[in-house]
Amino acid sequence: MSAVCAADVRRPRELPRADQLTQKIEAGQTLRRGADGPEVAEAQRLLEAHGFSVGPKGIDGKLGPDTREALVAFQRSRGLVPDGVIGKETLRELGTPTAGVDRRRGSDRGLQPAPGDRVPGQSGADFQQRARVESQRRAAERTEPTPGGSGAVELAPRSMSERQKWDHYAALVRANGGEVCADGKPTVLGIRGLDAHGNRHASTNNRQYDDTFVVLTPDQRVLELRGATHAGQHTTSLVDHVGRISAGNYRAVSNGNHNGMPSFHVRTRAGSGNIPGVRDGNDDGRYSAAEVERSRRRGDTLSGILFHAGFQNSPKSIGCQTLPPDAMQRFIDRVGGRGFSFTLIDA
Repeated sequence: MSAVCAADVRRPRELPRADQLTQKIEAGQTLRRGADGPEVAEAQRLLEAHGFSVGPKGIDGKLGPDTREALVAFQRSRGLVPDGVIGKETLRELGTPTAGVDRRRGSDRGLQPAPGDRVPGQSGADFQQRARVESQRRAAERTEPTPGGSGAVELAPRSMSERQKWDHYAALVRANGGEVCADGKPTVLGIRGLDAHGNRHASTNNRQYDDTFVVLTPDQRVLELRGATHAGQHTTSLVDHVGRISAGNYRAVSNGNHNGMPSFHVRTRAGSGNIPGVRDGNDDGRYSAAEVERSRRRGDTLSGILFHAGFQNSPKSIGCQTLPPDAMQRFIDRVGGRGFSFTLIDA
């Protein structure tokens, strides 16, 4: 890897000027992989000044793989979404000299780091905002993150190119502790509480496909599909109370046919089929704060959770992840048969 780790970054008192970079970003534009020009050279100088090497080619004015790797490492060191894109927040951090930060008081001690620094290389400027972002990032890395903990969740704008959409959704996955296309396998992002048109709603057990699934493939293609991350009914004779799995990071493996189509079994990262979840204790189709807390305390789990086809116009599920048959076929065609990583977030 060409970029040094965050613990080894320099702590410069002064930084090189970046007038053209600043002008471009403040005009509402961004720099991403493939960009070139003097503004990229200025960004490279700033990365080098912070101790993040842009690779053997040095300052060449091209945002290639080595520079993007350095940029992602820098963003992680500052508690930002590590998407490899320079926008206003990343520009602000690139232009802020680093210093040690007292993790208890948030005070800037100058240039002397201490072992207890929350984020090596983080400065005292805007400490409260950064502390919030870092806290949410750490929460998202747990097996069961705080619902919605990574901030506002939005669908990619229709005006974006497919590559831009891929970057948008990949950033959401990473911000919630997930891996993107690891080992050459697809990644599926489930967005609960946000339908395919971008409408936000409370999550309930209902007969609507009102959630969204996004398939990301290693060749950076994107497929957005309507589906359901909740049960399609309130009660069942199969279990005492229907439920929904908790937001988190999982993996899915082939499970043979279900409802006449291939299906996938959802497991924890460690391989268990017992998935953290919440039971609808009073069978009213809703998940109250009391029910969520009760399930957390008891460590409730749901087993036999699948990705499978439902009815054409409504989910057929007591807790599985379902899509209409036509959407499920497109889903199967895109993910293939090797399985995939699965990140579920609450919008």
